[in-house]
Amino acid sequence: MYSTVGLLKNAKHSGELSGTHQRLDRAARSWFKVFAPSGEFFPSTRDILHFEGNRGPDGLKWKSPGIDEPMHFILPDDDNGKLAKMITDHQYNLRQALTKQDKVRAAFEAAWMAHAITDGLTPAHHFPYEEAVGELMSDREYKKIFGHPIKGIMRGDTLAEAARNNWLYWGVEGYMTKHIAFEYGVALVATPMTNKALFPKLSEEEKARIYDYQQIDLISEFYKSLYKIDQLKMYERFRKKGWNTKLAYESREILLPEIVKMILIGWLTSLPREK
Repeated sequence: MYSTVGLLKNAKHSGELSGTHQRLDRAARSWFKVFAPSGEFFPSTRDILHFEGNRGPDGLKWKSPGIDEPMHFILPDDDNGKLAKMITDHQYNLRQALTKQDKVRAAFEAAWMAHAITDGLTPAHHFPYEEAVGELMSDREYKKIFGHPIKGIMRGDTLAEAARNNWLYWGVEGYMTKHIAFEYGVALVATPMTNKALFPKLSEEEKARIYDYQQIDLISEFYKSLYKIDQLKMYERFRKKGWNTKLAYESREILLPEIVKMILIGWLTSLPREK
């Protein structure tokens, strides 16, 4: 998902500046206070956002392109379980950090878990991106400028092949062009929304279920949200016709609130279990 100027390299407040990930994390943290037990140890919004931007998963794309990058792509109809494993790893690590009241580690795990959940539920990430890019380049082919690898510059055995690869990636209908355009559209929808608007309207039964979060299985809940969003086929429609009012409406009323709810559930289910 789009994190805008939160990626300014070496910025003192990297991650705290406005972006979709930061916006959703803020909303989820505000609702955490509603559903979590009073006085429960958990990192603050500021602590969590410290590990967004340049210190978050997207920061690795700038620091070390192609090396140990967490790939938050998932194919709902052909899932390999990698993203679910990543989320459960963060859940386990977050619970351990909360048990030890390790604020720094807890903030890191909370931020990176939220990032994985957000990307995993974003329609632009429900696309075989890795396979598509794999056809255009390999890790060893990153273009270097002043000795630093620049991600996204495609190469080829010939000048013509390089031009073709870059057009397929960055052209008007290119893989990355479409990806960025969709996420930018969602970012524009999210920016003016309040924390209240970013949370779904729940029935009393649904609220009671979240209050009883220790009975919720995080991954089962994640897949429920994934399939709910996938049924809308938002990215497929966007790739055909671009942004329109219906996509904006679905982003505001369904997509963004569903993501915030899942971030909240991810954090709640990571709290230390009652003995």
